Formats: sequence, C-alpha cells, structure tokens
Amino acid sequence: MAGTGWEQVKEPQVGRSAWIGSYRRGDETIRVHSRPGEGDVITTINGRRIIAACQKGPLARRPGSSEYPLLTTALGQALLFDVSADNIVIAAVPDTPVFRRLAEAWRERPLVRRAGIRIVLMARDGMVSGLDL
Repeated sequence: MAGTGWEQVKEPQVGRSAWIGSYRRGDETIRVHSRPGEGDVITTINGRRIIAACQKGPLARRPGSSEYPLLTTALGQALLFDVSADNIVIAAVPDTPVFRRLAEAWRERPLVRRAGIRIVLMARDGMVSGLDL
C-alpha cells in the first residue's frame, strides 16, 4: 500500500499482524482487518460504504492453479456480509489473465448479478477494474 501512497495511521496493536489497521491517502481512509464475516477492507467513497472480501492468488500461471476456488471463496464470503441496501459489496482478487477470464464470465451469471456482488480485479500498481462508482 505504501507504494501507492497509503500511510498506516497508527502502529498495529501488539500481537496483531503488521498489515492490520487504518490507512490514509489524502482525505481517503481504508480500514484493513481480519475479523471474519465483516469484510477485509471497508471504506466509504462518494458517501457509499464499500465492503470487500479479498483473496490472494498466484500472479503467474501454474499447473493446478487455485484461481477458481479462491474466487468462489471471495464470492461466498461477500454473500454473507451483513450490509445495507446502499452498500457496495466486492469480491476482490488479483488482476491476472485467469482471474480476468473468470471475472468476465462470472459477472454475467444470474445469481451473481442478482446478489449485486461486484467482482473486482486489483493490479499490482493499485489499478482497480470492475468497480464503477
């Protein structure tokens, strides 16, 4: 996050992972935590609360890669968030060719569309695709 201008607001609590906490860039704030069922990243943009289920993933293609189960997990987590009707719910995964193919196909699936979960791809340089606000 530091590479894209985000600064951690305060030192992590003792015994917590170093990445957990609040980050600020200009007048924007993002909270990152590891509490199950609440979203991995929560922020507000243009007055709307955004809650994201984030998954890691391989950045290079390998035999037997795990993109399918990782995206499935992110969607399942996002589906179970306790949210308001005006919240934006996201399943976020790395921007790789395999995740991109899955995201393009799954965004059109009837139940994904009905649930309103957005499948978002995050590039290493901080660029985000699939999140039109």
